[in-house]
Amino acid sequence: MNRINTMKTLAPLLFAWLALPAMASVVQTTGAGSATPAGAHLTYSADFEANTSLASPWSEGGLAFSHTGIANDNGGCGYAGEFCVDLAAGESYSQAFSGNYFAAAGMNAYLSIHGAATRLNGIEFAVDSGYASIYVMWQTWLDGVLTGNGRVSLGAAGVGDVLGLSDAAGFDEVRVYAFDSASDTSGYSAPAIDSVRAFTVPEPGSLALASLAGLGVAGLRRRRRS
Repeated sequence: MNRINTMKTLAPLLFAWLALPAMASVVQTTGAGSATPAGAHLTYSADFEANTSLASPWSEGGLAFSHTGIANDNGGCGYAGEFCVDLAAGESYSQAFSGNYFAAAGMNAYLSIHGAATRLNGIEFAVDSGYASIYVMWQTWLDGVLTGNGRVSLGAAGVGDVLGLSDAAGFDEVRVYAFDSASDTSGYSAPAIDSVRAFTVPEPGSLALASLAGLGVAGLRRRRRS
């Protein structure tokens, strides 16, 4: 009887939880590991090492990438800056990047990162810019609707940083711009990204159903023992 009463008590609470609207907002962070959601159970990643032709669209590691504008070959220095003769020994185009990267340039040009098969709850990527200073603008989208946006300054070009975005409600696309001013939201944009890591967590409905199933299995096992 106690088990039945427990189920009767828990069931309305679980279904009420399922009926609640998703109340969440996008949180912006910097640094590797800063946007990994609690309970993340799937990881997608891309490093663009195989994309030596600057292809767009490009699919890798469960993620889809595309860009507007034109592919950015670092002002003729070559993909990932490997042909820049003005670099000293041991220097690289960006301290945030390693090897190939994904970049574009043009009026209001942006890079698009899509969760190919599911919505994402967290994403991290190294970001740099073709400008002398890095002023990044980002947007998150879900089913074609803008869900979040923000700006961040990442310092002088050649340094860069890891930008993190997380949202419990999830998003299925991230757009990345890079302007030459902290206040710009349009104009010539030259963004570049590398080392993308994206995360998902189980839907609340899945967790609730799993909890109910677990309670049911536990009840059956107790009944068999008795």
